[in-house]
Amino acid sequence: MLIRFKRFSSFIVMAGIFCTAGNAQVKFGVKTGLSISEILTSNQQTAIINGRSQSIRNFPKTGFAGGVFFSIPLTSKLSLQPELTYANQGAKGNFSNNSLNSASETYKLDFLNIPLLLQYRLPLGFFVETGPQWGLLLKARIREDLTGSTISRYYHVKDSYKSTDFGWVAGAGYISPVNIGFDIRYTLGLSDFSNGSSSKMSEAPIQNGSIKNSVVQISLFYLFGKTRARPAANDGSTEEGN
Repeated sequence: MLIRFKRFSSFIVMAGIFCTAGNAQVKFGVKTGLSISEILTSNQQTAIINGRSQSIRNFPKTGFAGGVFFSIPLTSKLSLQPELTYANQGAKGNFSNNSLNSASETYKLDFLNIPLLLQYRLPLGFFVETGPQWGLLLKARIREDLTGSTISRYYHVKDSYKSTDFGWVAGAGYISPVNIGFDIRYTLGLSDFSNGSSSKMSEAPIQNGSIKNSVVQISLFYLFGKTRARPAANDGSTEEGN
């Protein structure tokens, strides 16, 4: 899986370079934004806190997401958009069995993601997009905060997860006539990225069963190149200006 990820990454980079050199219409962009993520689990989650088993319920976690992308036109309305983005993902876990030994967990998963999206342009600068996404796990750690304590426990648990992840993206957005835009997208993990083994730290609160990513991403972006002409009042066209 990791070899396939590397081959795909190399293909995207080479394709972007080739298209940029050979087609003046290909554009390059940068983006930054917010990641709102959660971990979907197949089993009820538990952890051992001070010798007691406690149930965990996951909640969304916010983080940073940003990177670069190419916009490669295929037709007047359809374009291919490969991206390379860094994203803080994971979840927040709270214990829910009314035990005196309570705590909160923050699952911090750093990914390098490669979405490969088809983007369809609508009138007035709006667009919709969808496509697959491959992810490479860079770092995984858990911060545990015990109630009533000012000291946090940290667990480095990258060995408890697979190094790669696969999901599907769907979203929509808007680009202004001056090439500044925004988009909002949802990525659902389609692969189980648990490696099926526990962490080397037996006390670490690792999720049980299969686990998948669930991520909402809101981004602001800028697309370098010619600006988009303002749409005509009669037909809403989005041809580029000079």
